[in-house]
Amino acid sequence: MLIVESLFEEKLFPEQKKYVETNSIYKPKITKVMPQNKKFPIVPTKLLPVKNQYSDLGYDEEKYTFGIEINVYAQDMTINSKKISKRTICNEITKHVVDYYKSNYKVTVKVELDAINIDSDVHRNIIRITGKIDTKYGLDKLVIYPK
Repeated sequence: MLIVESLFEEKLFPEQKKYVETNSIYKPKITKVMPQNKKFPIVPTKLLPVKNQYSDLGYDEEKYTFGIEINVYAQDMTINSKKISKRTICNEITKHVVDYYKSNYKVTVKVELDAINIDSDVHRNIIRITGKIDTKYGLDKLVIYPK
């Protein structure tokens, strides 16, 4: 199971963070937890529980099913005296997250736009990434594919 956690901590999350922060004009805060200081937009990213399965009878090849949940939260912003809607901001950030995972890893991406949120001043989108990691070529050449 540590293979997936290491991949998430050392590669997937840092690359996602850099890609979205670099490409979004709204300067989102990409985190692994919901920060105490809520300066929007915020994009908490969480690795979901991992499941392993052996591929052969020798138990030296494993496949790991993994999921990542990414919430995108935004409030209305004013940029250069122009009001930008929270939905527009959420959708722009969501597009960058989806682009990152689809173009780099070809994993399964499910997007829930306009997700239910308890605070009407905050808009929320949810992105769920699912995939499999295969160790058949060794730990230094992991294969990632859609679930």
